[in-house]
Amino acid sequence: MGKSESSVKNGIIWTIAIGIALLIWGTVCLVFWVGFGNPTIPGTPWLMLPGGIMIIAGISIIITYISYREKLLGALKSYERVSIDQLSSELGMKRKDVKDVIVDLRTAGKLRASFDPESGDVFVLDVKGQPPVAVVPVSSSGLPEHEEAIKKTYKQIPDQGFCPYCGSMFKPGDKFCNNCGASIE
Repeated sequence: MGKSESSVKNGIIWTIAIGIALLIWGTVCLVFWVGFGNPTIPGTPWLMLPGGIMIIAGISIIITYISYREKLLGALKSYERVSIDQLSSELGMKRKDVKDVIVDLRTAGKLRASFDPESGDVFVLDVKGQPPVAVVPVSSSGLPEHEEAIKKTYKQIPDQGFCPYCGSMFKPGDKFCNNCGASIE
């Protein structure tokens, strides 16, 4: 759901709400038109058409997003490391949608994963509290070994950068953000 899950949800709610309002107003116009033979209120029964389309579009977006989340959660259960391209191809989703849903799932607490700053691959720690088939080795601090190494690198490099999308630190030479998977080149 891209930008932020709550802003997209609000947009969908407003789309459905406006669709319902248009549908109701079109129905009222139809009643006045048929019942009194003369439309005495502003509007037209044709308002029902865009209202119905907006409702269907909003519901379709919700169903698609839920489907994406479930497909992605199911696929990530069988990987400890996987590329965005492979997930995109396997699930029939756009790369951006895969990244956005992964970030949303992490935010919702249904997925513990990070992005490799060099390749952009996804490291999966657990899905809904269950580890994938193979688990990424964890260091003594509880962080995955690759994140522990990155954390040490951040402390050593004074001129580190920040991701323009999520604000996370990255080291010079990284091609992808470790947090959101965005390209930083």
